[in-house]
Amino acid sequence: MAAVDVENESKHIGKDMPKFDVVYFSRNFPELSQTFVYNEMRGLRDIGVAIHVVAQKQETSSPSDLPKKYGFTDIRYAMEGTGRSNRAKRVSSLLRNLFKLPLKASFRLLLSIAERRGTGNGTPLSTRVILATMLQPKQNRAVIHCHFGTAGLVVAQLKKAGLVDAPLTTVFHGYDLTQFMKDKRADIYDDLLEQADLLLPISDLWHRRLIELGASPQKIRTQRLGIDCSAFRFRERVKRHDAPLRFISVGRMTEKKGHRYVIEAFARLIANKPDLDVRLDMIGDGPLFENIRELADGFMLGHRLVLHGSVQHDEVRTLLNDAHIFVLPSVVAADGDMEGIPVAIMEAMALGLAVISTHHSGIPELVADGRSGLLVPERDVEALCAAMEALAEQPEKIASMGREGRAIIEEHYDERKQAQKLFDALSSIS
Repeated sequence: MAAVDVENESKHIGKDMPKFDVVYFSRNFPELSQTFVYNEMRGLRDIGVAIHVVAQKQETSSPSDLPKKYGFTDIRYAMEGTGRSNRAKRVSSLLRNLFKLPLKASFRLLLSIAERRGTGNGTPLSTRVILATMLQPKQNRAVIHCHFGTAGLVVAQLKKAGLVDAPLTTVFHGYDLTQFMKDKRADIYDDLLEQADLLLPISDLWHRRLIELGASPQKIRTQRLGIDCSAFRFRERVKRHDAPLRFISVGRMTEKKGHRYVIEAFARLIANKPDLDVRLDMIGDGPLFENIRELADGFMLGHRLVLHGSVQHDEVRTLLNDAHIFVLPSVVAADGDMEGIPVAIMEAMALGLAVISTHHSGIPELVADGRSGLLVPERDVEALCAAMEALAEQPEKIASMGREGRAIIEEHYDERKQAQKLFDALSSIS
């Protein structure tokens, strides 16, 4: 791991370094879409926390290069024993790793084997022992920290089997409380709710949902995601008389992002107000890209609409810097998938853009309706068009909304402040 930057150590910790390490556990690592995880890791490291990463397997289809750029190169994968192997190899692996566990865990495991009690959900015992040893560095006290309930559930089952005794925390984002739970039994998370020491939903909405699922309120703390405010240069957005008003939408083209409603509302805006000088840039790729392209072609919007597809980070930033209004009308997808609190909206607000979005999931906790942006009902094209028209015809509101948005991000969604809040929460259970 990269050396600790003592100069960045938080004032709240005093002269003492943290008394515990944080072990991040992931099902697949490093996934391209989980920038928020890597930023959080960086924030804790800058406070002075030693970070370890353990994953079940390595992400190969869409890996991120951010962990390497941030200096997180000590990543361990519990690959051994995950495939089919003969009995002798599994027994040998089990014996090699058994006594790497904490003494109490080793004793419990031996007792379970002797009494022929179950110790898991069908995963080979040798694999679970390997994973348990990786999650608990013997030389240091550790807190096991998971993003998404699906990862937390894996560790919770190890704790229930007696293989892990370190504190467990889990961050819930949205997918894990919506799409993942569809068609699953109602008690799918019971082991996690019982075994976790802290449950950390990213929004108050998911906080309430965890209570509905039976979690103890004493275990739950809302933990916001954050962005590095210093990396986003605020600029007040002012429309010049000789230049168009620019709308922009950034997001992977999946149903929950609501891209079709952006296009339909923009087309309606142009039909209602043909003299408005407006443009729309849409950035992102994904499974619905061709459907969105066909929809856009059908409206024949010409140069007013550009579908950029997937572009490099620097080009995204350039387009955002040229824009005035960020549009992301998120919806509940047919499979139940929902947003958490979109990081793309946080970044747009940090840059000074006004926001148009929906009353969806945790978005109203981020966007102050009427002050930093406008919120409309999901799938309401007429209301979305009206919001776009209101800001197009009153561009003076854009600047004030941008200032309010930046203030919200600095106060409640700054990466450093959220890292300190997370550190304080982990300290309470370490």
